[in-house]
Amino acid sequence: MIKLKSLKKLSVLFVVLQIISISSINAQIQNSSATLQKLDSLKSSLNEVTIMDLAGVVKMREDVKGFENGQFLSLDEFQSKLQYSLMNPETKIYADDKMVIQLIVFPKKVSIETKIHSEGLIAISSEEFMSRKIRFDNENYAFYDSGNKKLTPKEAEEKFKSGMYKVEAFVTNNDVFKLAYLTKLTQQELQEMMETYQNESASFDAALKGKPLPDFVFKDILGNTYTPEDIKGKVVVINLWFTSCAPCIVEMPELNKLVKEYENNDAVLFLALALDEKGPRLNKFLETHVFNYNIVPDSQDYVTQKLQADSFPTHIVLDKNSNVVFTLTGYTKGVGELIKSNISSFLEK
Repeated sequence: MIKLKSLKKLSVLFVVLQIISISSINAQIQNSSATLQKLDSLKSSLNEVTIMDLAGVVKMREDVKGFENGQFLSLDEFQSKLQYSLMNPETKIYADDKMVIQLIVFPKKVSIETKIHSEGLIAISSEEFMSRKIRFDNENYAFYDSGNKKLTPKEAEEKFKSGMYKVEAFVTNNDVFKLAYLTKLTQQELQEMMETYQNESASFDAALKGKPLPDFVFKDILGNTYTPEDIKGKVVVINLWFTSCAPCIVEMPELNKLVKEYENNDAVLFLALALDEKGPRLNKFLETHVFNYNIVPDSQDYVTQKLQADSFPTHIVLDKNSNVVFTLTGYTKGVGELIKSNISSFLEK
């Protein structure tokens, strides 16, 4: 039995705890409010940019701020997230007028919910999804995020081309593509993907180097045809790309400078094998993006099956005997100079 005196003591203790609790909550609210004010102040003094705006050149201030889930991150927390989040379209990047990054706001962590829209459908592999040449702007398809929110075609395409999301695609019983979920890769999955990419790059290089390309007949968008016989005696520079590949677009100005340097040299040929089909989509892209290679559309089957390339952009250089002498997969700063050194080397032979 609790005595009255004890009850009074408990009542006083309860009141004290309530006061402490309320004070703690008020302090948290004030701290949160001050943090958000600081965040808003930083945003207002900067410009929101994308990796595309930065043209692949990432410069940061030493005191760059990282923000996630309502709080600013420590330096260690910031650095651990940076490698895997910068290309995420949900990550917000803020830079000054000199395009130096001063603030990065990382997306909130979202738990993966049950994929309610895929019930009754059949899952297919990501490789099969790619082989079907699915377009994001087709009204017969739907794309969702991990929270079952329907994505706009632009949102879906941005997530897909960032390389930070995996595609979980589904078809009907009649094998008709219906929908796909774009779910963010975990840090471990990204690390595994990077290791796989490095291994595949080495295998790709080993499979091609020192050999001629598999038999081909390329036809560019102007109607020019290129066969093994046509390219003999030329150094041939080949780019593998597609229109929704962000790194492919970032490097285009650098590649255009390379083309300009050799515009009067008939011994150098530049070919860009596009996965995209010839038609309105590719035409619209080329109206807004200058790419001075000779564009060869409808190349997906050749690129993915005969060359077995699955990383983009990819670069290949052939010597005058039409043998592969150089390959490079993925975006690399200074790619133009790397290719140029190979062109110069094999033009002299």
